[in-house]
Amino acid sequence: MSYDNWKLSNPIDDGYGYNMVSNCCGAVMEEMEQRCPNCKEGCIAVEEYEYESARKESYEEMRADEMRDLGL
Repeated sequence: MSYDNWKLSNPIDDGYGYNMVSNCCGAVMEEMEQRCPNCKEGCIAVEEYEYESARKESYEEMRADEMRDLGL
């Protein structure tokens, strides 16, 4: 990538500066890997910020379910 393209690129969309992690457990993996190094399952490599966003959404949903169950 040339310096001009790097300078004009969007760091969120182009993948530079972000680690690729597995969508199951967040283990660092290469984009072309087919198996997660931690759980040895066939996982999909996603960018770290996507994984963190999905985990946060899952946590918020779980918390809302718990509050609903408690009647709060």
